[in-house]
Amino acid sequence: MRSALQFPNARLYIHNLVAFEHITGAEAIARGAREFGVISEESLSSPELVSALKDCDCCAAARCVLLDYFKSCSSSYDAQSVENSWNTVLKRLYKYRVKDIQATNDWNENPDCRQMCSNLAPVIFDLLLQEVRRNS
Repeated sequence: MRSALQFPNARLYIHNLVAFEHITGAEAIARGAREFGVISEESLSSPELVSALKDCDCCAAARCVLLDYFKSCSSSYDAQSVENSWNTVLKRLYKYRVKDIQATNDWNENPDCRQMCSNLAPVIFDLLLQEVRRNS
């Protein structure tokens, strides 16, 4: 299982939303998912996604997007497949973070979760798109 990133344009899109439109990382992930055709406009109003956006929780937003994707494109929705895909995203994100921390020696005992979310949103979105592609 590789943790390499594969969608530079998608990461740049998410980064630009956060940096120039001043939206949270979670909001950028949801907007990017709609823009890239992973979820529909209606999916943006699901209670789970709205809650994740309110809390600025990038991982919760990405998980909601992945769940919505599986529900919309599979006639036989399988919760186990969603969990397997989500666990893959988390494992790859962990590997990415470990490499990133080792490369920069950037370890903060009390991280600002909102800032971390915004910084990791492009990476989380890339990993999310990889799972979508793998399951399509």
